[in-house]
Amino acid sequence: MSGERKRAGPRREIVMMTEFLSLTSRTYAHPGWNGPGPGGGPGWWLIFPVLFWLVVLSAVGYLAWRRSPTQQARSAGERTLAERYARGEITEDELRLRRGVLRRR
Repeated sequence: MSGERKRAGPRREIVMMTEFLSLTSRTYAHPGWNGPGPGGGPGWWLIFPVLFWLVVLSAVGYLAWRRSPTQQARSAGERTLAERYARGEITEDELRLRRGVLRRR
């Protein structure tokens, strides 16, 4: 028996793993958040995800606004006015007046 090694039981392995995980979770829970001073706080990287989502949501909102029936009707009306002005059917004053009415709606 002196040459044989005793095998540790499963209980001892569980205790060792639990201690290891609790140590690492305390040590690496919030890297860089060690209080005031250099390396403390989340830093500037926190701004970039916020800016990214702000840009994405703004683009989605702009595209939804551009595809709205009101905006498409206004664009179609202004195109018609521009064509009529180009053909000479309406004067410049009439074009400005009608375009102003379209843009107020």
